[in-house]
Amino acid sequence: MSNSPEDATDLTINLFHAVTQTQPPSIDPASLRRAMRYGERAKSQYQDQDFSEVEADLRAGWFLRGETAEWDWVRAAVRVGFEQGPEEV
Repeated sequence: MSNSPEDATDLTINLFHAVTQTQPPSIDPASLRRAMRYGERAKSQYQDQDFSEVEADLRAGWFLRGETAEWDWVRAAVRVGFEQGPEEV
């Protein structure tokens, strides 16, 4: 079986298309920092609750803040901030 340039091009396009639907090409580090701080601040509002109990509220709040990064892309950063709480100085 011989490979023609057209076959390789089709394969590349199909793979690229599949990847971009599930994740961004890169996530802005500033968005991740904002997400982590958002989680840290939310902890004081949701004391004695687990992340899983308040995730829906946090997700809604993320977009109400005017953030454009998809929740699935920043969820882990929000969770880390929420579970660790504010940094103590």
